[in-house]
Amino acid sequence: MSVFNRTTRGKFIALVLVSTALVADSGCSAFETPKAQPCAWLDRSSEEADDPQRRTAVLVDRSSSARPDKTTGPTTRVPDWAATLMGVRELGLPRLEGGSVSAAGFDGTRATVDWEVDRVFVSPVKGNGKLREDRRAIRHGCLEKRLRQISAGAPGTSRTDVLGALAAAADQLGPGGGDRRIVMATDGLANTGCADLRSAGFDGSTEIGAVVDRCRKAGELPDLTGVEVDFLGVGRAAQGKAPSSPQTAWLTALWTRLCRATGASDCRVAPAHTRQAGQVGTAVKPEPGVSFPTVSERPAGRVTTIALPGSVLFATDQAELSPTARDTLDDAARRIRDLHPISVAVSGHTDSRGSEQRGKQLSLARAKAVRSALAQRGVDVHSTRGYSDERPSCTPEYRGGVPDYRAMACNRRVEIAVTVRR
Repeated sequence: MSVFNRTTRGKFIALVLVSTALVADSGCSAFETPKAQPCAWLDRSSEEADDPQRRTAVLVDRSSSARPDKTTGPTTRVPDWAATLMGVRELGLPRLEGGSVSAAGFDGTRATVDWEVDRVFVSPVKGNGKLREDRRAIRHGCLEKRLRQISAGAPGTSRTDVLGALAAAADQLGPGGGDRRIVMATDGLANTGCADLRSAGFDGSTEIGAVVDRCRKAGELPDLTGVEVDFLGVGRAAQGKAPSSPQTAWLTALWTRLCRATGASDCRVAPAHTRQAGQVGTAVKPEPGVSFPTVSERPAGRVTTIALPGSVLFATDQAELSPTARDTLDDAARRIRDLHPISVAVSGHTDSRGSEQRGKQLSLARAKAVRSALAQRGVDVHSTRGYSDERPSCTPEYRGGVPDYRAMACNRRVEIAVTVRR
């Protein structure tokens, strides 16, 4: 063999070895071949790192309420938890590099939280600017694909325990200092434990304080001292009627208060989420539902009464209509016109808390706000009244001295009495 051929062959082998080393060092592969596994890094432990100071735990709500079912239409926009999570700065690859990441789905108990990504060390990407960008794009796709698989996993129970999932994440992160973060995608509709919302009124800070106190006394608040916590998608269930703006604000305030009660260093709660068209998923056992107060209609003789819950129309203790009240009032106006009324009366009602004077002022102001909104929709209102708590719709508001917040929410309402001819 000539010197030239030996030299050429040696250079070729060296080039192959360098290319192989670069691909292996990236944690990803530039080629989709059976031997090249671009997402294999997600299955490695963090043993190669000495106690990474940056630790991140990702939780995905896989409970029944967070996934489409047979009643979900193909055009219904439902939460896309994987895309939602990958859209936040905390899960950007530059933020994860040099630390460990864990990811799991959760439902109704701390014991069913299974860490499918278990303390994986994310090595810093090497190379020039374009090469780093390409390698990070591959890693981004791998992590999003894995989160999508976790989200699609069948729930182990028919419940949703958000606090239990946070406790499992605290165990996964471990004690100590450093940069510890929990990023959770959830609708926040817990239906078990101290934060069970099935009897919630979704209106008022007093109820939020009662939930926090109940969880503290029950010992169900995990210790998240020094941990940064992000909640994404609160209130955005895949099924049922979406909450109004005031109801979403209440949920946001609840989880913010609960998070702060754990000792977390920072609590960020947002209803924002990425959505996708609904697709029927794996059949799962339906869970006990958390329902938001909604509009009801009650006919009696010549009068049909349309009851609009306060939490659908107004923020707590306010008489200004919320942005999402528009659709509700549009529907109410259409229904009134369909009845061909000879008179329409609007009355406001509150619960028994607070002074009678404040109750009458608030209930009358809310009745007038609804009257103005109906007038804009072509419905003439002949009278308005503010009754405070004189005419409760749901009783009792207290059971054994304990407030019944759903009954109180039922009493905070605006009623539209529509009278028709015989």
